[in-house]
Amino acid sequence: MKTFLSIIEDAPQIVKDKLEQLKGLCERPDYHPEPSTFHHIEIVTNRLIQTKDNDLIFAGILHDICKLDCKTINPKTGQPTSPGHDKAACELIHNNREIRQWITDNDADWRNVAGIVFGHMRFHQLEKMRPFKRDKQIQDWKDQGIYEKLRFHGAADNMLVEFDMNDLEKSFKYREDKDFDESHALDQVMNNDIKTI
Repeated sequence: MKTFLSIIEDAPQIVKDKLEQLKGLCERPDYHPEPSTFHHIEIVTNRLIQTKDNDLIFAGILHDICKLDCKTINPKTGQPTSPGHDKAACELIHNNREIRQWITDNDADWRNVAGIVFGHMRFHQLEKMRPFKRDKQIQDWKDQGIYEKLRFHGAADNMLVEFDMNDLEKSFKYREDKDFDESHALDQVMNNDIKTI
């Protein structure tokens, strides 16, 4: 059976190097109780291996690969944060032929992987969006053919809840049946309280 460690054995050197560097990055413990970003990626990928979906598996490996590149310290909390790491990882996939080939050689679609990587943070923020914007974003992902994959990735990416393939919604930060609280979302924006996870 495939594991995260067995899959990355034949990864391009740039992926191996970035993963190795992430062993030294510890994130906010209220979102990431695991020892490092490397361990987070390993946990997410091993959860997604259960789906047997290669697009999801490679998105698991690559979704936080650029967190160290984007790292800054939040002046309010004193905790590390990595704004733009989703976009940076997507660009890394688009701009690196060796990574795209590695994904393709492992029977995944690099365009889907890049789309999941790019959308994974936005998926976590869906509940903070106004209904029209949220519905439009979901439809865009459905049109790209990655919305269902983002649902699995979103559940696997939450370290505060056990991953259950048969009950994804228990792991979502966004719940499809949850009422949108416009005043709460506006308060968060006004107070600069929307966090990078």
